[in-house]
Amino acid sequence: MLKLIHASKIYHESGVCALRDINLTVRTGDYVSVTGASGSGKSTLMHVLGLLDTLTGGSYLLDGEDVSRLPPQALARLRSERIGFVFQRFQLMPGMTALENVALPLALQGVARAARLARAAELLEMVGLSGRMDHKPGQLSGGQQQRVAIARAVVASPAVVLADEPTAGLDPAAAEEVLSLLGGLHRAGNTVVLITHDRHAAACAERRVTLENGVLHGGQTF
Repeated sequence: MLKLIHASKIYHESGVCALRDINLTVRTGDYVSVTGASGSGKSTLMHVLGLLDTLTGGSYLLDGEDVSRLPPQALARLRSERIGFVFQRFQLMPGMTALENVALPLALQGVARAARLARAAELLEMVGLSGRMDHKPGQLSGGQQQRVAIARAVVASPAVVLADEPTAGLDPAAAEEVLSLLGGLHRAGNTVVLITHDRHAAACAERRVTLENGVLHGGQTF
């Protein structure tokens, strides 16, 4: 599903090499965690996998298609159709209800209102928030907001869910709920890549890889 081949990323303005000759394979249905210290390249890797940034060397194959050299418009289309994001700071629209936030990716794809709201309601029930559908983000706890974000990430049935430090800043109980939901997504057949500095969170994944100064350890599967 996801394959990086001798991938590198250099920020020419600063001269920083964030990713160094990385080879990474993530198969359909995998649950992979990526750990590493601050500055190790985790965020850059997430941006590359999520089509938010491009490589300066090597290739990135998404379902067998080399997306390394696609123009920004094509990357944006693929990103909306194939990638589901769970961000550390939730990235919910403050003026929208939980239901509207979850339905938003489908609205951007032109799905009819009734169909997208029905799908969003189904997923909010899945994450235990059927009684909070009409609440706006400011009326929800951090853990509840992250559950809304998880529902939004999978509403369009993406090829892969990328979770970037999804438990950061949450209390232990809320963090466990988020990890349980991610594990449930994996058991349901979703492909999940978890970017985290938390060893406990990383241990919940099926496979663990580590970044150190832009070098990836354990990325290949055979």
